[in-house]
Amino acid sequence: MIPLKLTLSGFLSYRQTVTLDLSAITVACISGPNGAGKSSLLDAITWALFGQARQRGDAIINTTATPPRAEVILDFAYEGNTYRVIRQRERGKTTTLEFQIRTPEGKWQPLTESSLRETQKRIEETLRMDYDTFVHTSFFLQGEADKFSRERPGRRKEVLARILGLQIWEDYRAEAAERRRATENDLQRLDDRMAEMRAEIGREPILQAELQKTEEEIAHLRASAQAQDHLLREHERAQAALAQQRALVEELGRQVAQNSAQLEEMRHRLETRRAEAQQLEALLARAEAIHAAHRRWKETLAQLKVLDA
Repeated sequence: MIPLKLTLSGFLSYRQTVTLDLSAITVACISGPNGAGKSSLLDAITWALFGQARQRGDAIINTTATPPRAEVILDFAYEGNTYRVIRQRERGKTTTLEFQIRTPEGKWQPLTESSLRETQKRIEETLRMDYDTFVHTSFFLQGEADKFSRERPGRRKEVLARILGLQIWEDYRAEAAERRRATENDLQRLDDRMAEMRAEIGREPILQAELQKTEEEIAHLRASAQAQDHLLREHERAQAALAQQRALVEELGRQVAQNSAQLEEMRHRLETRRAEAQQLEALLARAEAIHAAHRRWKETLAQLKVLDA
């Protein structure tokens, strides 16, 4: 990590905004009387990156700062990229943190996560070191230059692993082991599949016989289906003929009913004519008597005329 620019405002000894351009500096010596703010510059770097300094909480805010707020902006270069960290704390409130990367067009693109903890984790993942590793390697706290030598062996090993980037090799080893397990699982699945295929190949004669039998059954079923289809067509034709016969029967039934009505009417008329014939026969039977009575009436009429005269 190479610091490029440091901006402080209301942070420890710095009440007003101060900007240090470090881009052209390779080696620097900071000197001055006690309380001039030499250590505050280094504290500003650790606080911006890791949120830790010699003071904690609101104590990092300059007592005369207006408004009562501490802000540190650190631009740094790392692995060919330029990053910016902006950390702020207002008295009585929580700390805010922003993480950005400079695009090739010169714009700042946010890398800030949804929470301060996640953003801090992303900064440490980008630098591949935390505060303890930083103060053991790049920055010695005042009066603790031998802090690394006083650490437990296990802790020194962990710090050295972080410094030398050994963790990435551990990550590679874990990833390789995971890929190996996945490959072994794939090989096992392929072996199982090959065993199944070999078993299927061994059953080829049986399958061929079953296939031939199935084809014969299919041919038989096709012939049966054709015969059934022929019978179905015959049945359909018979149904059509039956429907026609039923229609004819219904028509004949209507004609029979009509003829029956006409026959009944003719019977009624016949009975009427028979009654009339009987009346006429009775009249014919009385014809002589009627003629005799008619003659007597004429004779009587003639006599009446004579008598009238």
